[in-house]
Amino acid sequence: MAVLRIFLAGWLYVATTFLPVAAHADDSLQLAEQEIKAGLLYNFLKYTQWPPASMERLPKIIVCIFGDDPFGGYLQPMSGRTVNQREITIHSVHDISDALNCHLLFINASEKDSWPQLHNFLKGKPVLTVSDFSGFATSGGMIEFGRKDSHINVEFNAQAAAAAQLQVQDRLLRLVTVVHPASIEGGR
Repeated sequence: MAVLRIFLAGWLYVATTFLPVAAHADDSLQLAEQEIKAGLLYNFLKYTQWPPASMERLPKIIVCIFGDDPFGGYLQPMSGRTVNQREITIHSVHDISDALNCHLLFINASEKDSWPQLHNFLKGKPVLTVSDFSGFATSGGMIEFGRKDSHINVEFNAQAAAAAQLQVQDRLLRLVTVVHPASIEGGR
């Protein structure tokens, strides 16, 4: 039995998968992990405030995936739902310039090499950046998913979020590890 646990906003989410064949354990665990991450993205939307000008320019909440979709369809139920009285839409983004049309931008780990250029392009723009490659939060990204044993951990770069004029509610900050990089310049 594989169990992933994540505590967020006072809720315990447990994804349990019974695995009769050990060879499929990694695949099943990965699917459960992506389902949890998709749920966390919704909570990030719920507990983040964008500047009013950003919300006027883009009336819907736009969640973008830069690169291939690692979520295996788990983001689709979010499409059409509302958060903070705004409808959510999901988009795939493959060009850096299209990232400005996003409220939340998930950067697929396979796009790690594009991160420095993307980071420089988005610097100071109200786009909540999220990824799951190691070192993302310390290189100027805002939210980094990681895994330790069977737990998903979340690192948050408050300095990067503040530079983008995003406000994250305290109830979310209590449940993540806040990182304080020496400098977020250059995107390492």
